[in-house]
Amino acid sequence: MAIKLLIVDDHPMVREGLAAMLKSCEEIDVIGSCGNSKEAIKVALLREPDIILMDIKMEGTNGIETTRLILEQKPEIKVVMLTVFEDTESIRLALQAGAVGYILKHVSREKLLETIKKIYRGETVIDPSVLHRIVHDYTRLSRKVAATREDRPAETVQEENIKLTPREQEVLFHLVKGFTNKEISVATNLAVDTVKTHLRNIFRKMGVKNRTQAISRAVKIFKNPQSNYFLLRRLEKG
Repeated sequence: MAIKLLIVDDHPMVREGLAAMLKSCEEIDVIGSCGNSKEAIKVALLREPDIILMDIKMEGTNGIETTRLILEQKPEIKVVMLTVFEDTESIRLALQAGAVGYILKHVSREKLLETIKKIYRGETVIDPSVLHRIVHDYTRLSRKVAATREDRPAETVQEENIKLTPREQEVLFHLVKGFTNKEISVATNLAVDTVKTHLRNIFRKMGVKNRTQAISRAVKIFKNPQSNYFLLRRLEKG
């Protein structure tokens, strides 16, 4: 069965270009395209696509808020942000709204098709260049926090620290890269059940309920340069 895909972008040329590009793939069924939030919500609730390619900047309600509104009623739909915005705040807000993918518009046809298929299989995909920017911001913020830590209230510092073991940080690294449990198992040489145990511990320590929320929290709160040194180094090399 083909993947039912909805395209949401306020530029007609972008919608038409994406539709023409993706319709040539037998595994994808482009069920519609929308130019604004109101239309996107209506079509999504009526047609129930498997995946939505969602732009962020649109007139009126933006793509992030549109994602939240759609997923409140249809949480099974998977939303991939397809945008030009590379800032960490946009990706944080998108993930908090429930998006499970964040891809930049200069992506190649092959990479976009690969992303859609991964998202359909239940993976989370973040554009590598965006991930690099996140790491850069983590490193800069870590230095700032380290420089001011002694002057801050103990309870505030404690809230910012999430004590992950080196192995948990390694598992989280692969999670951020969009790996499935099986792929994490292969990459870390751990049994799948052990990976699941690590993920449960990570979710508990981070105060989240699922993979998407864990990535969203990771974008926001990795600030301790010592306890998160391993993860930052691996992300920079990845």
